[in-house]
Amino acid sequence: MFRFPFKKRKTQHTEIDDEDVKASTLKQGKYASYTFWVTTIGVLVAIAGVVVALRAYIDQSTQAPSPTLQSSSARQEPFAPTVERAKPTDDSSAQTGLPASGCYDGDTPTPCDSPHSREVFAKPADSSCDTGALILHMGGSPRIDLLASGLDVKPLENTDDRCVVERPSGLPRASLKDIWASDNDHNGYKDGGEFRRCFNRQGQAASCDVDHASEEFYDAPEEVDCGKKYEDFSGRPVDHSIRVTRQSRDHRIVCRAEVQVSTDRLTASVRDLENAALPIKQN
Repeated sequence: MFRFPFKKRKTQHTEIDDEDVKASTLKQGKYASYTFWVTTIGVLVAIAGVVVALRAYIDQSTQAPSPTLQSSSARQEPFAPTVERAKPTDDSSAQTGLPASGCYDGDTPTPCDSPHSREVFAKPADSSCDTGALILHMGGSPRIDLLASGLDVKPLENTDDRCVVERPSGLPRASLKDIWASDNDHNGYKDGGEFRRCFNRQGQAASCDVDHASEEFYDAPEEVDCGKKYEDFSGRPVDHSIRVTRQSRDHRIVCRAEVQVSTDRLTASVRDLENAALPIKQN
């Protein structure tokens, strides 16, 4: 009977302890749940703050002009309107009103393939308006290519860089420019033979484009080897049908190529023949 109260008191104490443990556990669970939600809310608030700050930064960046663009714009040259300039003309006569290079019938410009008696051309560098200038204009070499008589070349009035050549009987229906270096009729021989120094059998001046007996070339004050000069002039050795002679005239030496047989005739200039056949008509 003495132990029973003791055991009962012990049981009561145990029940109290269990209730305390349950209460403490429940309290801890509530506290953990509370801590979880507080932490979660804090994280969400922090994320929201970051999002708001990032969005504000992006908006500010898109609205504010770039410093690089501003500095580039500040350095940009002020706009200047484009001004079209007239192209310079190669012919100074267009500005002075003086005759331009080309062919003329009197003082009237005309196509060179029309009848005309004058041709204006640019004066060659380091040259005067003389026969040498005309020979250069025609594509020849002064002292080697000899000009026939009947052509009058002189400076064009009121100009320093223009020459004019005239022939009262008229010039051919073509420009004289490089005529001695051309073969426009495709006969294998150079054009402009009428302006070279050729002669018939009687020694009278004749066009080199028609039947003739001789042609003069090379005019120099010193002794020369006319055979060698013929090779330079024709581009080939002396043909057996040709005889090369030397003429003394006014203290100068003039070379001449003439036919060997008196009845033979040359039909074109022997200038720059090279591989072409000798232009000879033999009877």
